[in-house]
Amino acid sequence: MIMVGPGTGVAPFRGFLHERRARGDTGPNWLFFGEQHAETDFYYREELQAMHQEGFLSQLSLAFSRDQETKIYVQDRIREHGAQVWKWLQEGAHFYVCGDASRMARDVDTALRQVVQDHGGLSADAASDYVVQMSKEKRYVRDVY
Repeated sequence: MIMVGPGTGVAPFRGFLHERRARGDTGPNWLFFGEQHAETDFYYREELQAMHQEGFLSQLSLAFSRDQETKIYVQDRIREHGAQVWKWLQEGAHFYVCGDASRMARDVDTALRQVVQDHGGLSADAASDYVVQMSKEKRYVRDVY
């Protein structure tokens, strides 16, 4: 599963990871988290880093938009890791997004479609169809507000 939870959108994924651990689930999982500043806004830092260090959280990709001159967002990290995201999707990964509906969710959707197009070798229409099919199969779920 691939989870995209910038800001407070990470909270449900934290709970989900705890549930997976309690059930003994071992499948690969990847969290994309972002906020403005790592020093003050990295919610659940110790917990998430510990999960990653012990291998329970397979991948942890971080994007702190105001810690450098050029803003970096979760959608940038998704594109940056596009080949690996595409590989996970091809292997059946589910893609979950939680958080801001006004901009983040739209930008992540655009990045996902771009990854599918670029790394899947698909046209824009075929990439859109792929993402729509993921939604129909409940492999692409957005809880945005």
